[in-house]
Amino acid sequence: MEASHENTPQSDTIEIKVYVPINDVTERQQKMIDNAITKHPRNRKYLTNSAHAEIFAPSKNEANDIIAHAKSQNWDVSFDEKSREITIKIHSDDITNEETSTSIDALKFLSSQGDIHLDVADEEQKMNATAEDIVNPSQKTGFVKSNQEQRVGRRPGIPIEEPAHGYSVLEIAESYNFPEGDGEGETIGIIELGGKYNEADLEKFFAQYNTPVPEIQIVGTPSTTPINDDVEVTADIQVAGILAPKAKFVIYYATSILNAMKMALADTENKLSVISISWAGSELGYAQQEIMELNNVFHEAALKGITVVGASGDNGALNNKQYANVNVPVNSPYVLACGGTQTYITDDKITTETVWNESTPQSQIASGGGFSQRIAEHGYQVATSKQYIDEFPQFEPYYSAGGRGIPDISANAADASGYAIVFQGKWVKIGGTSLATPLWAALITRMNQNLGYRLGFVNPYLYQLKGSAAFHQILEGNNNLYLAAEGWNPCTGLGTPNGKALIQAIDSIDN
Repeated sequence: MEASHENTPQSDTIEIKVYVPINDVTERQQKMIDNAITKHPRNRKYLTNSAHAEIFAPSKNEANDIIAHAKSQNWDVSFDEKSREITIKIHSDDITNEETSTSIDALKFLSSQGDIHLDVADEEQKMNATAEDIVNPSQKTGFVKSNQEQRVGRRPGIPIEEPAHGYSVLEIAESYNFPEGDGEGETIGIIELGGKYNEADLEKFFAQYNTPVPEIQIVGTPSTTPINDDVEVTADIQVAGILAPKAKFVIYYATSILNAMKMALADTENKLSVISISWAGSELGYAQQEIMELNNVFHEAALKGITVVGASGDNGALNNKQYANVNVPVNSPYVLACGGTQTYITDDKITTETVWNESTPQSQIASGGGFSQRIAEHGYQVATSKQYIDEFPQFEPYYSAGGRGIPDISANAADASGYAIVFQGKWVKIGGTSLATPLWAALITRMNQNLGYRLGFVNPYLYQLKGSAAFHQILEGNNNLYLAAEGWNPCTGLGTPNGKALIQAIDSIDN
C-alpha cells in the first residue's frame, strides 16, 4: 500500500526552505552531547527539553543575513525560529525578465540553496542559466523539485474471513522471541503525513485479543485522506498497539517527514522513547539542505533518547527507478532502518525466512536497501560494509562513495505472509516494511521497559552483535540487485530479531 505526498511549488511562486544552522557548540554543550550519545545507553544522560532548546537554537546572525538578502530582493520571507526554518517565496513574475539583476540573483540563490536545482552536470550550463530555465522546467537545464514522500507500499489488503487466515501480530512477535512487556511507562510517536483511523476498527481488532484500545493523542491534522493512507495509519496503531497496549501513542501529522519530526522534538508534553516512520522518499529527490536538516533532527532525537525506526521501502534496490537508490529517512545513520523478509511460521516458530521479494515483470515489490549516495556511513558500519563488498566485489561501484548501508535490521513484510489487521470493519492481510517498522518499534519499547533505561541511538550496539544469536541471519534471496549474505547485507541488514537474546546481549555489552 502506498499513498503519495509531493512537495512542489505553486505555478505562480517558487517557495524554498532555508534551514538556519545552530550556534557554535560550547565546550559545556559538547560534553552534554557526548554524554547523551557516546556511552552505553544505561550510562547516558539524555538532553532535557531545555538543554535541547538551548543547544539547537538557530544562529540569529546567520538568519539575519539570509533575511536581509531576501528583503533586498523584495522577496516574501518568514522565519520560524522554533523549527530553524526560513521560508522564501519568489514570484514567477519577478524572474521572467532575464535582463534584471533580480532574476539572475534569484537563479543563483535558488541553485546555491539546492532546494530547486539545475538538473544538469555541466557547470557552465548552470552558470549561464537564464530565467527561462526556471519557468520552463521541462527543458534540459530546467530547475527541478522532486521531493516526493510516500507510504512504503501501494498494494490493497487481501480480504480474509478471520485472523487465522493471516499471521496475527502476536504470533509474529512470538516467533521472534519478543521479551515480555506491555509498554507501560513508554510513549511511542508515529509520523503520519496523511490518512486517519476509524475507532470501530481499533475496537474490533483489540477486542479479538481481549485488550483495551491504547491511549492515543493526535497532534496536527492529516494533509491527505486517500484510503491507502487510512489502512496504513490503522496498521501502525494495531501492530505496535497490540504489542505495547499500555504505552501511550502520539500521532504527529504534518506535510513532510521533516516537519513532523520537528513537531515531535518540540513536544514537551510527551516524553517520547520511540518514533515509527513508515513514509519514505528517494534521497535523490531531496535538496542537500533538506538531507542535512533531516539528519540533524534524527541526531537531535538520538540525543533526547528517542529510537527512530524507519521503513527501508517496498520497491527493492531500484526503488521504482532504472538505477539503484535508497530512501529518506533511513539514509540517516541515526535512524534504525527496517527491511523486509518473507517469513513462514508453524506453532509460533519460524520454519523458513528469506529476503522479501514478490516482484513481477510489471512491478518492483521487495525489501528496499542499498548504499546511500548522499550520506556517508557511520563508524559502526564500516567493517560490515567492507566485509560485504569483499564477498561481492561486483557491488563495489554502488559503495564507492562510502555511503550509509541500508537496512540495519528486518522483519516479516511479505504480502504472502502478511499481518492480520482490521480495516473498514473487516479482517485483511497486508504486508510491507511499513508493518515491520512498527513491529520493531514495539520491540524497542518492550526492551526499554525491561531494561529500565531508554536505548535511544542503539544502532552501534546492534552492529556489535553481528552474526550472533541475537539475530536470525537471512541467507537466501535478493532485492532485485543485492544478494543475501552472512553478517550484514543490503537486503535484510543484520537479520530479524531473537528478542530475548537481543535484550540480554545489549545489556551485557560493557562499553
